[in-house]
Amino acid sequence: PALLKTGDPRGQEDETGAASSCSKALRWLSAPCGLQSAAVVSEEVRRRLRYVKASGSEELSRFPDFLIIGPQRTGTTWLHAHLRYHPQVLLSEPKELYFFSSLQTREAKRFVSDELGWYLRFFRDAPWRRAAKIALCLQRYGELYRPLVRGEATASYAAIDPSVIDDIVVLKPDIKALLMIRHPIERAWSHAKKDLVRNRKRAFDDVRAEEFRAFFAEPYQRRCARYAELADAWSARLQPGRLYVGVFDEIATRPHEMLLDVMRFLGVRADPKYVDPDAGNPVNPTASTRIPPEHRAYLAELFADDLRAARERFGVDWK
Repeated sequence: PALLKTGDPRGQEDETGAASSCSKALRWLSAPCGLQSAAVVSEEVRRRLRYVKASGSEELSRFPDFLIIGPQRTGTTWLHAHLRYHPQVLLSEPKELYFFSSLQTREAKRFVSDELGWYLRFFRDAPWRRAAKIALCLQRYGELYRPLVRGEATASYAAIDPSVIDDIVVLKPDIKALLMIRHPIERAWSHAKKDLVRNRKRAFDDVRAEEFRAFFAEPYQRRCARYAELADAWSARLQPGRLYVGVFDEIATRPHEMLLDVMRFLGVRADPKYVDPDAGNPVNPTASTRIPPEHRAYLAELFADDLRAARERFGVDWK
């Protein structure tokens, strides 16, 4: 368990308990995983791909079964944090790979490769990590870590071009996607605080009003607020029932029920024992800074149509 930092006091144990769990983990390390191998990428699939490069030797069975697609500041890190220790879920390490969101732009900060083989290498546990997960699952739940589904969480996937979604579906026709939505004004403000203040190690007062407004008006930020359009782009390409839409507000009002809903959607055991008692606590929050009235007024005007569309499409009562 010491190999995985859970941040959960239940993950701390005395030396005797740790030795016992690790001993069991080593005995079970060679136990078969629930995930099975399948055929490699076919020539037909290779021909249909527009952006992803495949040699034909990749094990397509290692492609993720689900994607947590974002957008940013909507609770995707919270969702990832509470799914990563489920005994039937394997999530990529690191959390965000940016593979599909960088295929078109080739942005230097994010783009590493367009090779499918590079991407798939993140969906297999290293022996030490599998041993640690086995030990943790034995300790927490009294059962083995035997993943049935693989997943990835990159919050910029929600807004990728539909043609890139096409590549994803070519590679995994029955893939599932989880879209999280949050009041667009609150989401944009949280994103701005993260990118302009926290990530740049600046004080809030050091960011000029013009910087905030320029950030809010960026095309990507505008697209992140168009939840109905994002949902349409994904649902038009996914098989029926393969898109889950979660509302950020429910992390505070019904976190346990929401996580169980997600588990059922993913097709893994939805047992309350897999839900942390502190699931209602925020993960990766920014500093609590109220939106200045001038910024709120600007954002209200900027996102007026998006708010209206969200209320009509998802039944949210955002004002």
